[in-house]
Formats: sequence, structure tokens, C-alpha cells
Amino acid sequence: MGRLVLLRHGETTANAAEIFAGWLDMPLTEQGMREAYDAGRSLAALRPDALHTSVLGRSINTAHLVAEAAGWDVALTRDWRLNERHYGALQGLAKEAARRRFGHDEVEVWRRSVDVAPPLASTYALGEQLADRRYQATPEARLIRAESLADVAARMTPYWRDVLAPELAADRTVVVVSHGNALRGLLHLVTGAALEETARAQVPTAMPIMPRVALPVP
Repeated sequence: MGRLVLLRHGETTANAAEIFAGWLDMPLTEQGMREAYDAGRSLAALRPDALHTSVLGRSINTAHLVAEAAGWDVALTRDWRLNERHYGALQGLAKEAARRRFGHDEVEVWRRSVDVAPPLASTYALGEQLADRRYQATPEARLIRAESLADVAARMTPYWRDVLAPELAADRTVVVVSHGNALRGLLHLVTGAALEETARAQVPTAMPIMPRVALPVP
């Protein structure tokens, strides 16, 4: 079996300001760029056969910095199914502002539960998403307006089954640069652990995770 390395993007302006980013593009901070570069240096001995990211800029930029620091020459594969959880109406809001608007308990339920999604994104926000060229060829992505963690795991399942798992079964070394909640969903699929368990996993920015892989039965 091959080796799998999971990596969350480096710190972003949204992380630093405690803002719900979701599918919004938020740039890396200088600290985040340093984190990505340090992660690459720590992985310099690795020679990946495949490097996967979401279509969000913070994931792509982190992957480029990691590859540069590590000295990798490997093609980058981008897929929306590795995107962060869509936070619906919370996207772009500071967490404290969201608590004032919707209530502390409600926001915590949306953040911590496995199967409860936040309120839907506005019609205006949906219009911007529909116009985003990154989703033009994927109708199922274009219409998403909010997700629970279970929804994230469900949309990642085909990518794990049809793309990542076959690469690992072929004894390839695979690196995935993604997002906190996306990686929690992927850990559920990769290890076979309950989603309720991986939902509580700590996923620090730009810290490599090398899970024990339980490949699915064909």
C-alpha cells in the first residue's frame, strides 16, 4: 500500500480574524506562508507521486509553497470535492458577529454537530457561486448553499473511492492539501473511524498528518 499525507493549508486572514471562510477565497498570512514553507522542508525526504488540492486559493498556494520548499516536481490536481465545508449564511462573518446574529448555542451546534447544516447562503451569494468559473463544469457543486460535516463526507466519498484509494492501492505516495473540516471528513473515509470521532480531531494549519489507511473493499 502507498503512503498518504494530509495537510491543512497555512494560516489565512480568516483564521487570524476568526471568520467563517468556507468556500470564500481568503489569502494566506505571512505566518501562513512560513507555515507552508516549514511543512515543505519537513517533508523534503518524501517523493510524492500525486499532489491533490481543493480549488480554493489558500489550498493551492499552500501546495505550491510546500512543493517549492520540499523540492518536489509533481503535477497538481485540483478538485472542488476537497473544498472546505460550505458554511452557508455564515461565510464571511466573524464568529462573534455570527453568535450575536444567530445566537451562541445555534452557532455552536452548526460548528460542532455532524449532521446539522447552517442557514443557506443568500440568493446573491449563490449567484456569485453560479458565476464562478471553477464550478462551471460541476452542476452539483454550483448549487450547494450550506453543508453539514456529513454532507462534506458524502461529497468526498467518490473522490476517495475513485481517485485517492486506487492511487494508494497502486503503491503511490499521495499528498492532499485541503481544509480543516474537509480533512476531518476524509479521515473518516480513510481510516474507517466514525465521523463523530473524526469531527473532534485537531487539524492544525500546515501540520502533516499521516493516517493509517483502511482501503475500501472493492
